[in-house]
Amino acid sequence: MKRLLDWLKVMRLWSLTASTIPVVIGAALAALDGKFSWLMLALTLVCGWTLHIATNLLNTYGDYVAGIDQKAETLTSPQLVTGVFQPIEIFRAGIGILAFATALAAVIVVLSDWRLVGFAVVGVAGCGFYTTGLRYKYLGLGVPAAFFLAGVVMVVASYFVQTCTLTWAAVIVSLPISCLVGALLLGNDLRDVASDREMKIQTTALFLGKRGAYALFCTLHLLPYAVIACTVVTGILPCWCLLTLLTAPLTFGVVKTALDGFRMDDTTKAAKLEGMTAGTHFVFGLLMVSGLVIAVVW
Repeated sequence: MKRLLDWLKVMRLWSLTASTIPVVIGAALAALDGKFSWLMLALTLVCGWTLHIATNLLNTYGDYVAGIDQKAETLTSPQLVTGVFQPIEIFRAGIGILAFATALAAVIVVLSDWRLVGFAVVGVAGCGFYTTGLRYKYLGLGVPAAFFLAGVVMVVASYFVQTCTLTWAAVIVSLPISCLVGALLLGNDLRDVASDREMKIQTTALFLGKRGAYALFCTLHLLPYAVIACTVVTGILPCWCLLTLLTAPLTFGVVKTALDGFRMDDTTKAAKLEGMTAGTHFVFGLLMVSGLVIAVVW
């Protein structure tokens, strides 16, 4: 039982809200357009979850073998540092789950549309090369990749699975969630600035510098409200999606924490940004889905 719990912890199952929300938003948008399948939603969710879990495992492995993860008390997944698992175990598990996700993506392609192959290739490559292979996270591309892969690609792919069509509306609707998932990863970067600089790796936060990174973080939190307002006014989204405005107090709290951390150079406040952003991302996404579902039902 303890071994099973250790595996569940290293997989970071609590983080799967970040892959659940974009998939459900894409499916709900498709339902608003009159096309929806519970089976395709279930398959897309499982595919998204397995890609996410594989990314988590390979990230844990990649950060450890690169020498970045050194102090267990500062890590989200310290199992390699503490010796609970051997690196090869985590690597094999990550590759195995990635292979399963690839096979499931092939099934979805067969049941939906062959053009989904493009989404599948992008998703699998984004997962596999995050901190292994090309290791693009260490080139300062982590935040842009999260914005694109865990936002735009997941929402549009989920919509495409249901409708077999590509629309600019789906891309535009994905932007609020893209911003928040980008902010989530940037919050992680801001927390680890000192250790990342010491290891001489490049992250988005280090590339932009302190002022630029905090400015981008705050912008990514505020921009979703402007996008929602514009999409409602133009009729792309139903007015019920204005329910997302209820998350404004959460956003203001995150932005205030970020600005206080910037002004006072307070690392304890920087350490809170990732968790606070994850909560905002989940609630914002849940309210956005609720708005779409209400519009479908009514």
